[in-house]
Amino acid sequence: MRAHDDASRRRRVRAVRRLLRTGRVEWPTLAVTGATYGGWAAVTVGWRHLPTAGLLAALAVMTAWHTSLQHELIHGHPFRRRSWNHALGWLPLSLWIPYGDYLDLHLAHHHDDRLTDPVDDPESWYLTAEGWAAVGRAGRLVVHINRTLAGRLAIGPAVSALAYWRTLTARDRRRRRHLCHHLAGVAVVLAWLVGVCGMPLWLYALGGAYLGRSLGLVRSFAEHRWVPGPSTRSAVVRAGRFWSLLFLNNNLHHTHHARPGAPWYRLPVLAHALGSDAAAAAGAGCYTGYGEVARRYLVRPVGPVVHPAAVEVEV
Repeated sequence: MRAHDDASRRRRVRAVRRLLRTGRVEWPTLAVTGATYGGWAAVTVGWRHLPTAGLLAALAVMTAWHTSLQHELIHGHPFRRRSWNHALGWLPLSLWIPYGDYLDLHLAHHHDDRLTDPVDDPESWYLTAEGWAAVGRAGRLVVHINRTLAGRLAIGPAVSALAYWRTLTARDRRRRRHLCHHLAGVAVVLAWLVGVCGMPLWLYALGGAYLGRSLGLVRSFAEHRWVPGPSTRSAVVRAGRFWSLLFLNNNLHHTHHARPGAPWYRLPVLAHALGSDAAAAAGAGCYTGYGEVARRYLVRPVGPVVHPAAVEVEV
């Protein structure tokens, strides 16, 4: 038995050495992984030493950053083996969407020929003409509010959660498996929060789940817009250091869609090489920062509700 254990240990050591020799371990992403989980643990353990407003802000930042990390893991970083990346990302710190579903839906979103289409793009915020006609007066008000940045921050997490969970009525074995894994992860997170940290769940639900999701929606708010012809439907937001690190440079969204396999820390150089600013300016938009996004769309809708390529109906 001991010889067998020693042989297994040697095989694992050789596997790690081969991985290191390939140069395929992306250390910046591993560093972000450690900082994300370490920072989250530090905030949740030391929550009593923070004022309530500071705690809520810290929880929101850490869970939004973790969602950015999950996005990076989905795209094949930092390891070549998908199972290793999934092991780093499956724990639902935001209590939000199952990681497996996020993976499936986001990769489907990268079919760029159908980008923004409300039928084929699972991350589109547009509605079909039929969907708009069916939502009713109250639903239309909610949709209009959600097309402004202030509305997206206030009600966007609830709207997106309701839209997602309504899709789980389908009897899909793969999605049920994802949900089971998600609930197991939620149990681990709650056991940590309550059993180890003694944190009231309402604090985490507000800061880590709701406000964290709201903060993440700042990125996705203006990152896609339908435009006719070959122009890009992915925008660029020239954010500062805080936002760029929080979103792992995914604010350079044209570059990410042009090179979806590129790691986050290479996107700024690639953006320059690809001329992403000019391409986005001629398409979905190039913004000087999230301040410009707020000035334009804080209380004004970012665009039409019904997808512009849809058949128009009377509203």
